[in-house]
Amino acid sequence: MNYTVAPHLHYFTIPLADFMAARPEIEGFGVGAYIFSRADPTPRILLLQRAESDSMPGCWEGPGGACEPETDQTLLDSLVRETREESGLHVSHVVGLVAVDCWEHHRRSGGRIRIAKYSFIVEVHESSQLEKTTESVPTVQIPVQLDATEHQAFDWATEEDVHLSVKTARGPYKFPLHPMGHQAPNILRAFELAEGQSDAA
Repeated sequence: MNYTVAPHLHYFTIPLADFMAARPEIEGFGVGAYIFSRADPTPRILLLQRAESDSMPGCWEGPGGACEPETDQTLLDSLVRETREESGLHVSHVVGLVAVDCWEHHRRSGGRIRIAKYSFIVEVHESSQLEKTTESVPTVQIPVQLDATEHQAFDWATEEDVHLSVKTARGPYKFPLHPMGHQAPNILRAFELAEGQSDAA
């Protein structure tokens, strides 16, 4: 996996088994990716719409999913794999941590498990024309590829449309309800962090 990690995130590069062992109260680990396109005057974030046949049908979210301890060497390897599987995009750089969310998941077979999800802003190889340039690929040309069993559509959302969807019924996006209701606040927080990084640059 050809990607780099911001220096302040190197803690997440420890072996996944060690990372999980340090948190015995958590039984399931997940990751989420927030991908921005800055080719347009207004930054846009990649959102995926869940398939009607899946849980939370029609809801919008960023790419993400469960860690696989059998194959993922680190938490960030899980992030890179899930991003590729759900969007077809390849992470080039892990920029920053957006949020850590914990909740109890009720299994269909009965019982509950406690889950922790770590969500990051990432950059992808497909968003730049060349590895050695910062020239951005036009948003409509970024080759997003969905797994139809999990997602039925994608969109590059503006912060304004996300806000509108949270505050009113007129917005274009429906977000997961409790206990996954952290999706919309995390997306808005990702916009804030991405804007701060842009200003710093």
